[in-house]
Amino acid sequence: MIFIDSSFKNIDKAKKEHSKIVLKYLNIHRSKDTPISRFIIKNKEVLINGSPQEIYDLNLKFYAAIPNSTRRGFIDYLRICSLKPSKRTDAEQTKYLKYKSLNSKIEPIVNYDNWFTSSYKQYDYTLAKNLDRSTCTYCNRIYTNTMVSKEGRKLMRPQFDHWFPKSIFPLLALSFYNLIPSCSICNSTAKSNTIFLLNTHLHPYNSLDALNNFTFSYKQDKSTNTYRVEINFALGNSKSIKTYTDLNIKEIYNAHLSELSDLLEIKNSYSVNYIKSLMSAYPNANLSYEETYRLVFGTEYDIRDFHKRPFSKFKKDILAELKLIS
Repeated sequence: MIFIDSSFKNIDKAKKEHSKIVLKYLNIHRSKDTPISRFIIKNKEVLINGSPQEIYDLNLKFYAAIPNSTRRGFIDYLRICSLKPSKRTDAEQTKYLKYKSLNSKIEPIVNYDNWFTSSYKQYDYTLAKNLDRSTCTYCNRIYTNTMVSKEGRKLMRPQFDHWFPKSIFPLLALSFYNLIPSCSICNSTAKSNTIFLLNTHLHPYNSLDALNNFTFSYKQDKSTNTYRVEINFALGNSKSIKTYTDLNIKEIYNAHLSELSDLLEIKNSYSVNYIKSLMSAYPNANLSYEETYRLVFGTEYDIRDFHKRPFSKFKKDILAELKLIS
């Protein structure tokens, strides 16, 4: 998971423009006067701009404020959602249907699917362009650039994963810190509707050390002469373990063994001073170590730039293990 620094100018700009767009929408397209719509309008600033913790707390406050629901009831609903339907008791299923019915009344008011991503202005492209994240926040394997043709036709953008799943947290469907730019695989398959919570999982806007809490590694099966990708976690880092396990990062990266093979081939063919020897061979190019690294491996050396190119974290970890880089 790549940390998204909200202090960066483009991220701050993205947040401000997103807030302006959503606030205007909520102010103009108010639904009929109901407890739900009143709560949304009253708390719209926190709802849109609040930190991950603030919007989670607001979500609990919502269920405490709406008739026939409670904060404790929603927390129990979260637990029930994680159970297979066949494992629920009759009482649990009744509660599940009760809160699911309430959530279905929230969705048309927040209206993520039928306004934010489907309106003719496609505000999802505006957010994606302003965030300017070139690879998936979760896996860092796939480019997620935003592209618009010269004629203004929308061509491609990252998907937005709702870190708090919008099927369970529909109130937070337009919250800035709940819209994580990601690839389609992480959004729809790897993470899907897995319930991530702040006390159990890393959040991209909160986790400055998200990439430092684990390292990619590899193991060889000498009997078959095959390799597999492994992940080593810092001791006691339960949130990292649960986050990357629930994102299926290890399994996903084992679909990219060719990337590992290329690095192992370099190790077998060149010395530990591989990059420095290339720099010495072309002194007139005046390339820095980082520039040479990027040209050779097609990834970024600086952790702050990992989001710009796929496999940056993976390759740097493996290259360090192979002692091919400083």
